[in-house]
Amino acid sequence: MKDAMKELYDIFKEDIDQEVLEKSKNKWIKEGRREGKKEGRKEGVINTLIMLVKDGIISVEDAAKRANLSVSKFQKYLNEKM
Repeated sequence: MKDAMKELYDIFKEDIDQEVLEKSKNKWIKEGRREGKKEGRKEGVINTLIMLVKDGIISVEDAAKRANLSVSKFQKYLNEKM
């Protein structure tokens, strides 16, 4: 009887381990997608502001403020795109 219990335990433990792994994997995939979307939106805002600065519609200072960045940080993005 002891061997049968051990065998059942091993089977259930493996199933539970697989379930935990699958749930963890799904959690990290969702988190990765969320982070990717967040970064994509931020990059889109910055790119739009860079175009507005290049077209002379807004100043670098205004663009940095709208992007919630320091002027020097926004200037780095601007220099990368030029």
